[in-house]
Amino acid sequence: MFNFHDLCKLAFAFLVTSAVLSFSARANAGGGVLSQETRALTHQSEAMQQPFETAENRSGGSPGQEARSRASEIFENRCSACHGPEGHGDGPAAANLKPKPADFHNLNWQKSITDERIAQAIVQGGSAVGMSNQMAPNPDLENEPAVVSALVERIRKWGK
Repeated sequence: MFNFHDLCKLAFAFLVTSAVLSFSARANAGGGVLSQETRALTHQSEAMQQPFETAENRSGGSPGQEARSRASEIFENRCSACHGPEGHGDGPAAANLKPKPADFHNLNWQKSITDERIAQAIVQGGSAVGMSNQMAPNPDLENEPAVVSALVERIRKWGK
């Protein structure tokens, strides 16, 4: 039986795949090659099918102090404008956002989301996991799983 999250992922993957096939058919009909945008959509669709890899689920351990320091800096510089310095979803930019940013202290929110989904939202942006498209991606963190794990760890600590 599928849960709501699985159904959302499946629907999104279907939509992205349909768009890719449509772009592909048009590109091939014109004798052209697939555009960079089409390749990006294909990559995003494939990424939705796979669980997001973090340093923790790759190594079985938690992030080190260097990764935690970098995560703190990233949270302060990139995340706190919307999520607030203490993760309450009350940053200075939050007033203009709909939906409002997540309050990481909300236990219902904490229970509703997996670590992998949080990590994927951090790297690929909110729209990649069915959240707000106003949450910007951080593609520079794709090859820094320890930092992403440290950000997830920080978010989870607010839920305790």
